Amino acid sequence: MRFSPLFLAAAAPFALGAQTPAMRAPAELPVTHAVRARTPVRLDGRLDDAAWAAAPVTTVFTQVDPDAGSVASQRTDVRVLYDGAALYIGARMFDSGRITGRLGRRDMELGDSDWFGVILDSYHDHRTAAGFSVNPAGVQRDMVRTSSQDDLSWDAVWRVATTTDSAGWTAELRIPFSQLRFHGDSALTWGIQFERRIGRSNELAVTTYTPKSVAGGVPAYGHLVGLQHLERGARMELLPYTVARAEFVDHGVNPYRGRHEYPRSGGLDLRYRATSDLTVTGTFNPDFGQVEVDPAVVNLGVYETFFQEKRPLFLEGSEIFDFGAGNTSGGQLFYSRRIGRQPTLRAPTPLADVPAVTRILGAAKLTGKIGDWSIGSLAAMTGREEARYLDEFKLDRRIAVEPSSAYFVNRARRESNSGRSMIGAAATLMRRSLDTDALRASFRDEAGAGGFDFRHESTNRQWAFRGDIEGSVIHGTPASVTAVQRASNHYFQRPDALHLHLDSAATAMVGYGVSSAISKQAGVHWRGELAGAMTSPAYEVNDLGFSYRTDRRDVQLSATYFEDVPGRLLRRWQVAPSIRSEHNFAGEPILTIANVGFVSQTPGYWNLSGRIRRQFRSFDDRLTRGGPMAIRPALTGFQALVSTDGRKGVTGSAAANGTRDEVGGWSTTIVAGIGVKTSDRWNLQLSPTLTRARIAAQYVTRVNDTSYAPTYGRRYVFAPLSQVELSVDTRLNISLTPRLSLETYVQPLISSADYGAPKQLVAARTYDFVPYQGSIPNPDFNLRSLRGNSVLRWEWREGSTLYLAWQQARSDSAPYGDFEFDRDRRALLGVRPDNIFILKVNYWLVP
Repeated sequence: MRFSPLFLAAAAPFALGAQTPAMRAPAELPVTHAVRARTPVRLDGRLDDAAWAAAPVTTVFTQVDPDAGSVASQRTDVRVLYDGAALYIGARMFDSGRITGRLGRRDMELGDSDWFGVILDSYHDHRTAAGFSVNPAGVQRDMVRTSSQDDLSWDAVWRVATTTDSAGWTAELRIPFSQLRFHGDSALTWGIQFERRIGRSNELAVTTYTPKSVAGGVPAYGHLVGLQHLERGARMELLPYTVARAEFVDHGVNPYRGRHEYPRSGGLDLRYRATSDLTVTGTFNPDFGQVEVDPAVVNLGVYETFFQEKRPLFLEGSEIFDFGAGNTSGGQLFYSRRIGRQPTLRAPTPLADVPAVTRILGAAKLTGKIGDWSIGSLAAMTGREEARYLDEFKLDRRIAVEPSSAYFVNRARRESNSGRSMIGAAATLMRRSLDTDALRASFRDEAGAGGFDFRHESTNRQWAFRGDIEGSVIHGTPASVTAVQRASNHYFQRPDALHLHLDSAATAMVGYGVSSAISKQAGVHWRGELAGAMTSPAYEVNDLGFSYRTDRRDVQLSATYFEDVPGRLLRRWQVAPSIRSEHNFAGEPILTIANVGFVSQTPGYWNLSGRIRRQFRSFDDRLTRGGPMAIRPALTGFQALVSTDGRKGVTGSAAANGTRDEVGGWSTTIVAGIGVKTSDRWNLQLSPTLTRARIAAQYVTRVNDTSYAPTYGRRYVFAPLSQVELSVDTRLNISLTPRLSLETYVQPLISSADYGAPKQLVAARTYDFVPYQGSIPNPDFNLRSLRGNSVLRWEWREGSTLYLAWQQARSDSAPYGDFEFDRDRRALLGVRPDNIFILKVNYWLVP
């Protein structure tokens, strides 16, 4: 790739001369002094213990919003104490207005509540910090903060107490040193940031203020000094748990399962501090019954659906495994949903019992620091899964549907220059035990990937340059490697792709990916980025990562104009044009798209945004599902969104997006949202979504016909498709205390697909069709689904939790094709539901 001239050319529009004073970060960072407590600290939210009187007070808070750079509207006093085992934060939030303290489960959204928080960069690596926040009702939030995200999956064991009076409210936090990671035990300097949010005015005030025109975050935090002779506490933490289930499930013709089953299981989570800088977390026989279910999805496209990770085991500390520029082109090296997935193979008859998921036998993570390097290592083992079935003679048989597998992920990175520079490396490895011919034909026995990445920011952090390079290799039988070559992210079998070759004798496949970008990430008004990437046709990471396509070279240029000075009509707004071009390795254009987006906020905190998109005519090497190239018609699209003031008891939002292409295809999606939080103890969110689409040519099948040369001996059959889909995402959260909450998620979905008369592609590299004279099965369908769960969560003692969960699922299908709401609604409600009740209890132990 030769992107360097492009990078230099792109830099010119963003170079706005010397920094103005408003763009410069503070010359001196504030310093907070911690004092050792000489007398015991009683955690009661009152700050009347004698020890607090000896602690210096931090009082200077500056607004980030709504009046950036102004003194905070309300006074805040913060003191810091410590003893050998813990850090204590005492905060007094004076307030002349109404204090808002909304109840919710741990790590609830900030919403319209007041909050106080402390962010600690205990390693002082200017990259990663631990955050602890509390609201007046005593609800706790803890997270890992980086420059790009707040990871709320991390749950530390810490305590808090709050009180409210006529002059304001008070918070007292006790954070054990055992929950933090730091170098040494004396003369320590940590990064620190105090934050206060006032819900009624949307005010955010901090002790280390960085103008929005300057890159801030963890590298710009103030300093905490005075910590000496700290004790790290117990080296080992254990969390054994037990699970009881009651399953009332209709297994259909499955002869091995009853409608009422009561399985039980148990397991163990542990945390062990191997050294002062390295921590091992492990789990044996984990259970995820309390995790929210995935929504139902109707996918008629060519690519695999990407589901977000929701399991705490893989969410906590996942930031260390982030690699490169994300999903610019090649995808991501590590996709944790591959571990413990649904078994891949099926039984040969419907009279079978197939496991719903692959059991995770155990997993372990090692994270921390070795010198200047941050490291993360993950190892997981899944069991061999078998399906039982009855053959044609009604004999009991077994077949392996998923092999025993071992997964390894390793990551290392080194930060320098106060967090402005980073170099890193990552490697993944998957190994399977394939002991049958069917397994060897369907799975690779080994797959690996690895690479290097870097990032460097200019001295003032206004400019950033990043890049990554990675390689992949898989190994298996010819049948298993051929299956990969024929998969939708490769399609080596395309008959007109002269740069591709399907090698049915290959036992290995090696590929690579590379990307780089230069970005202007700070400035009063202008920011932007020029990025380029390419992914070789043989790049393959889907055994442990996620890649939806390969064989492409990408270039993208984007710019953003910001205006953060409040005006009469808008509090802030921005306009962001961008253009992206993609080619395959044969140099053929496969996507060219231009966007202009607009985001704004009114003085009354309504949010308005929109986007106009133009997709230009290009080639489409995926339309025929491994057949010859076709044309991708030009398309114009739009998006619009409006949402009301989130501080109100009743909120609303409305969104619409639509597309229309040059061959008569179109789509429209309307999303409405209503939120009700008229009580401090509960909130309700409803989000109905209606999608209507007309696809001019939806792929149906292919038929061999060696006499038809224009499409290389096959006829590719399509049909016009009219599709309607209606769903309603519903969430109800009820909190009785900060430690006792009920969360419910329900998604009913009705979808219809009405296919028209079949037609065939006339010739390669066209979008011309003629009626298909053969016969094909009618592909029309109606899908009705309801999925949901309700989880009662009770933190019954420090670090220990009880979960009571109820999962329900209903699904039904019919070959109608038309959308008739009343008929489909009645059919869905008439389906016998599957109900699963789960009781899970864990107990935190410190040996």
